[in-house]
Amino acid sequence: MRYVSFLTVSIMFLLIVGCADIETDSKKFVPSDTDIVNRNNGDIENESRLKEFIKNTETGDKDSIRVVAYTKEGDPILTELTYNGEQLEVTEDTTRDEYGSGEINTFECEKIVVEENKYSIIGCQGDKTPYYLAEGN
Repeated sequence: MRYVSFLTVSIMFLLIVGCADIETDSKKFVPSDTDIVNRNNGDIENESRLKEFIKNTETGDKDSIRVVAYTKEGDPILTELTYNGEQLEVTEDTTRDEYGSGEINTFECEKIVVEENKYSIIGCQGDKTPYYLAEGN
């Protein structure tokens, strides 16, 4: 009888633990202090750093940044921008986006354009033109 009780409790425990909605580390992503963060409320954190990066691409100075944009569901999409003095390389990471492609893609682009409060990247390889980067208030 003790064996049956122990077995029943063990199976129940495994079912409860196995079916629990455990949050993964990827869902707990925390942007660094230097990231440009674009949340759904229209605020862009570290926007001055984004503007500095754009200026560096216009003057030919090497630079790199990371933009963290959140989907309406709250999932982060990471975009690494690297300028080597001649070419703008963009790496888009959608692996933390529950409804995204779950891929990391790298492509080259021409430049970043600013229209009012919207930042977009143009002249990208493939079908990524224009590539929406961030939008503020």
